[in-house]
Amino acid sequence: MTQFIHVWRMTCYEWFDALRSRRALVALLLYMATSVGTMYWSISLLQKVEKELASVLLLPASENPGAIATTLWKSKPFQDIMRRVSKSNQVFNDIQGKNPVELIYAWLSFFYMPLLVVLIAANRIPEEMGSGAVRYIAFRTSRGAWVLGKFFGQISLIALAVIISGICAYGVARWRLGRYAPIEIVWNMAFWAVRAWIYSIPFVGLIMGLSLFTKSASKSTIFGILSLVGLAIITGITTFFKSGQGWQVILPYLAALFPSDYEMLLWRSSAQPLITGSIFLVTLGFTYLGIGYFFFKKRDL
Repeated sequence: MTQFIHVWRMTCYEWFDALRSRRALVALLLYMATSVGTMYWSISLLQKVEKELASVLLLPASENPGAIATTLWKSKPFQDIMRRVSKSNQVFNDIQGKNPVELIYAWLSFFYMPLLVVLIAANRIPEEMGSGAVRYIAFRTSRGAWVLGKFFGQISLIALAVIISGICAYGVARWRLGRYAPIEIVWNMAFWAVRAWIYSIPFVGLIMGLSLFTKSASKSTIFGILSLVGLAIITGITTFFKSGQGWQVILPYLAALFPSDYEMLLWRSSAQPLITGSIFLVTLGFTYLGIGYFFFKKRDL
């Protein structure tokens, strides 16, 4: 019980320090700017698509993007595109008929989430290690409680930023779409924001686990960016050789160690794949962090 109290105190201190140094405000503005920009760009893209669709089908031009959005799902080429993007017939069936703006917003939220995690969480541990502040904290609590407090502080900060940015994104959708952005869509967008937050957890664990190897904030950020590039390369290789022979049969098992292998589970509508994907992603987050901590607990502060 004492360790839980220490973790809670470290998490609260992480929030206090984020508010005092305005890091929380920076994180919030970063997520809001990305989310609002994403929604504005999504609607602009949809408007261009609808103009082309109206021209091809000889439909009257619409002043509001979204007026012809439902007809996109009746288009065979659009369905083929969404089926390729979804990578699964089950995912395609679950997202079929949803507002295209909502889907574009969801896809971009998943896309930029790992990079935002690097920008926000990569320097938290090296800053205190480099300044020597961790030595004073080590007299009052354990290293494990300190690392977990940092971890929980970052994922809770990201959760708040994601929720508020999702609300702001709906405000943009309402402004641009008017009655074509009903109140129901705000709940869908909020749900996508929660899914994107769950998807961020393993990346928080990975980035903070790597940051335990250095006292330099800049090096930690570089490690984080390189890790994202490495994950993208490995994911591409495992996807390309997924049905290979010989040594290539181990690639699907290797892919199971990375977050991208569970991403599409978060796109499902039924509870079982959502819960399964969430459990695996959270487990990966703690695993990555635990590997970094295994080496960190043996180091001199």
